[in-house]
Amino acid sequence: MKIKQAGVTLLELMITLAIVGIVASITLWNSSDILKENRAESFLLELKRNISYARSQAASTDEIVIVCPTDETKMRNSNSAFSCSKEWGSNKIITVFVDVDNDGKYKQTTDSLLRVMEQISEQDKLTYKGNEDRLRFNTSGRITTNPGNFIFCPNGGTENNKALTVSQSGTAFYVGDSIEKCD
Repeated sequence: MKIKQAGVTLLELMITLAIVGIVASITLWNSSDILKENRAESFLLELKRNISYARSQAASTDEIVIVCPTDETKMRNSNSAFSCSKEWGSNKIITVFVDVDNDGKYKQTTDSLLRVMEQISEQDKLTYKGNEDRLRFNTSGRITTNPGNFIFCPNGGTENNKALTVSQSGTAFYVGDSIEKCD
């Protein structure tokens, strides 16, 4: 007669504990760094798309197109006009508009608002190292302001910073990881 065993072998127990340990480490793993990196990359890629759009609009319509930050409250409270902010920083909304009278300010009566990006959160910071408060595209699609780098710092810190470079020709290049810090 054969004796039937009721239980598990030591090998089965060790494999089960190893699988449970791996699953537990994955679920308890702190993924905040990956979320910061994804947020920074996503924002800069969206900014790159808006800069490329502004460049193509300027070249195809033969009009001046501006990409600039503005305060959310000023933009939302003033439906008819707003001006560019002096800094890209946090709590800003990046706008793209046609500047018909070439004064660097949006006026609903003469200018066309093309795009509005989502607001930069309070915890994040964006700087532009081009010494300008806006990007101005002329009718050839080139920028007439200083070229430079956008640096996005998630949580305003020094880790997981990402960069986007804008050339004099108006082309935006996503650089990725950066050791530069937001000022």
